[in-house]
Amino acid sequence: MKKILLATSALVLVAGAAAAEVTVGGSARMGLIYDGEDTLMTSRVRIVFTASGETDTGISFGASMRADQSGQGNTQNGDSTVYVSGAFGKLTFGDVDSAANALVGHVSGVGLTGLGDWNELRYLGHEKTAALYEYSAGALTFALSAGQFEGLDTTGTPAVPNTANDDAMSIAVKYAVDAYTVALGYETAGDVDHIALGASATFGASTVKFVASDTDIAGDPTQYALSLDYAIGATTLTAFVTDEGAINNYGIGAAYDLGGGAKFVAGIVEVDDLNTTGTPAVSVGGTRADIGLSFSF
Repeated sequence: MKKILLATSALVLVAGAAAAEVTVGGSARMGLIYDGEDTLMTSRVRIVFTASGETDTGISFGASMRADQSGQGNTQNGDSTVYVSGAFGKLTFGDVDSAANALVGHVSGVGLTGLGDWNELRYLGHEKTAALYEYSAGALTFALSAGQFEGLDTTGTPAVPNTANDDAMSIAVKYAVDAYTVALGYETAGDVDHIALGASATFGASTVKFVASDTDIAGDPTQYALSLDYAIGATTLTAFVTDEGAINNYGIGAAYDLGGGAKFVAGIVEVDDLNTTGTPAVSVGGTRADIGLSFSF
């Protein structure tokens, strides 16, 4: 009886393997980073597991997770997702972006490590397991998302009011045709509303991206971001600028494609002096730079 059960289990596993697929990929980097005071060594590796399958009726399903994820399962979920998709669109649960973030997004960044991601403007987003629905029809893509939001950062300039455990909702639409895209997104969490507008265009070797972001918080300035990517053979040059009222950040960088998933990457950013609250107060202004190799598997 035990042998029969083992044989049956083996057949089930083989049948399952034929109907589904599991792949392993990832990324890594190694190099040097200047943090404004010291030059330090930096490295990181991420392994990503992706699983996919399809039902007898043609509905696709799958999941993904990162080996370095910080939280897993139920209402707390870090760096993993589960989805189903078909003619009805795609529904994803887990660590997902808001609809506005997913379709509007950010302008291009620079550097091996991202150098603080100062090219990115603020989105309300989600802090817990959330749901993201996407549907595409021709050049149009529509998205809805829902989740919970644990609180807005009150340490920025200007300060943003804190809200705890509020429902977060978002809706967005994107139109993409040939080398042009335009997207509009709206988010709400607690008593805060946020709207974001993005556009991109490619002209030969150049790609321009623009994002504008605004909340209904009194005194919170409208934010703008602009980037330019220019490809010269295997080299891509990138520059960005962000305008957040009295605060402006700049960055330039380059990436050289070595082939096989390897790149030589370097970047430098100039960040306005942001005095954050706390004891002691911390300043994150000044120059940041990095250089090194990045790999994708």
